[in-house]
Amino acid sequence: MTDLDRLKEDLVTANRILADNNVLDSFGHVSIRHPHNPGHFLMARARAPMCVEIDDIIEFKLDGTVAGPEPGKPYSERFIHGAVLEARPEIMAVVHNHSPNVVPFTVVKKQCFCAIMHMAAPVGRDVPNWDIRDTFGDSTNLLVTNMEMGRDLAKTLGSRTMTLMRGHGCVVVGRSLREVVFTSIYTEINAQMLCKALAMGEVTYLSDGEIAACTKGRAGFTLERGWENWCRSVDRPYYPLARDTGPGFSHSDK
Repeated sequence: MTDLDRLKEDLVTANRILADNNVLDSFGHVSIRHPHNPGHFLMARARAPMCVEIDDIIEFKLDGTVAGPEPGKPYSERFIHGAVLEARPEIMAVVHNHSPNVVPFTVVKKQCFCAIMHMAAPVGRDVPNWDIRDTFGDSTNLLVTNMEMGRDLAKTLGSRTMTLMRGHGCVVVGRSLREVVFTSIYTEINAQMLCKALAMGEVTYLSDGEIAACTKGRAGFTLERGWENWCRSVDRPYYPLARDTGPGFSHSDK
């Protein structure tokens, strides 16, 4: 199996994992930058994520045009992925989802969506909320269907890990497929916990220092532990990668 073939298998697995963890349902999508051509990316055809198979994977240029065989209709919001990967050369993977516990934070004004648990630390304390209405008026269906919209969204995302999308969902980015899946799952969990915490009273969010320390410590050891478990949960093959530890990882539990 080539590296590209294995990456495509992992992309199928990512779709299944995200669906199984209440991040994607029948809609939403995940992409990965092409390992040999950074100006292209891979994403499934428009199909429910839990149903995605290896033959559904399409190769795209960053402008959203198909670069090879087209096994079916592409996702209409592929421009989100192209624009973000265009704007962020260090980013390797993107998830767009309608996580049910995240969406309420996109429509409530003056409510911080910030990390409250260490596993969600990369979400940070500065999550913007992109409102399609600001630039494109109130006659859209809230979908990002061209590069102009995608680039406007990518501008709001900036250098952050995620941005909310008013009345729609969110976009999460990562330096690898494993990382973006990990962050997306814990973003949904963080949202669920934050809703409960806000109902109970005043919330203490992670500090900038805590966010930096937790994020610095995330590396292969943590990501592989989650990925292996999630592969088993969705009955998909696990192809191990390096289990290195980040510079902020605690070595006290020897």
